[in-house]
Amino acid sequence: MRRSRIRIDDQPTWYHCYNRIAGTAADLPFGPVEKEKFISLLHRVSRLYTVRIVAYQVMSNHFHLLVHAPSEQPTAEETCRRYQAFHGGKRTLTPHSAACREWQARCRDVSWLMRHVQHLFTAWYNRTRPLRRRGSLWADRFKHTILESGQAVWSCWSYIENNPVRADMVEDAADYRFCSHGAWHQSGRHPFEENMTACMLPMLKDLFGLSSLTEIRHRMDQTLAEKAERDVEASGFTLTVRRRVRYWTNGLVIGSEIFLRDVMSRHQPKTTHQHRVTKVTGSSSTPLCSWRRLAEAG
Repeated sequence: MRRSRIRIDDQPTWYHCYNRIAGTAADLPFGPVEKEKFISLLHRVSRLYTVRIVAYQVMSNHFHLLVHAPSEQPTAEETCRRYQAFHGGKRTLTPHSAACREWQARCRDVSWLMRHVQHLFTAWYNRTRPLRRRGSLWADRFKHTILESGQAVWSCWSYIENNPVRADMVEDAADYRFCSHGAWHQSGRHPFEENMTACMLPMLKDLFGLSSLTEIRHRMDQTLAEKAERDVEASGFTLTVRRRVRYWTNGLVIGSEIFLRDVMSRHQPKTTHQHRVTKVTGSSSTPLCSWRRLAEAG
């Protein structure tokens, strides 16, 4: 039975979103062409939504996104402008109409962003196969984890960017071009630079004292290099860098224990909490907590 999502609408919120294709772990249908198409759709859809994509990772059978959702809806005028730009001027909205109000709510909604990206990619994928296929491409609806601003976002971001290293595809995440870190290194510019400047830079200035995107990239390089040299301690046992850390993919909320308790008490007060305190690299003074339903572990 599907459970309702935990979603925060009254304050700006960071989300880690992810999904994988239907099939077995050995099914790897996304090659360079498919990965490039998925990334191009991210850029296209980002022009419509006010949810800011900050980082992405596209693998051979799954993807990760790090996004920042605003608390406020865009104005009617901005919504109409974004809608028209997305459709290349072929469709328009009338300000303050019922359709406009509907899209104002959608524009800041992570679920609508994810649904849109996955729908467009599936439609393209199905019609471009040698034998045209039908039906869903994805194993299930996407998952997301709410992240507390600060250390939780930074740790999740480094986990996302390190995926191709864990999969033994490359030795250095900067060499993998289908992720935001690799694209940043290989082009000299972050693929979502405006979003990085608006969302990530202020947060990391407070967290680490970083004052430019260049400093952020150097810090991420250092963090990823450290991950390759030592084990990551989690939940009282040791996980090597080449193993999946399940709290990043099964966790519902990750952050300080105070943050976690606040989110769960406000959004799922009747739920029996299952806390897992984890010590994340660089956060020994303030351990991160992960909350997840044990039935969903695996």
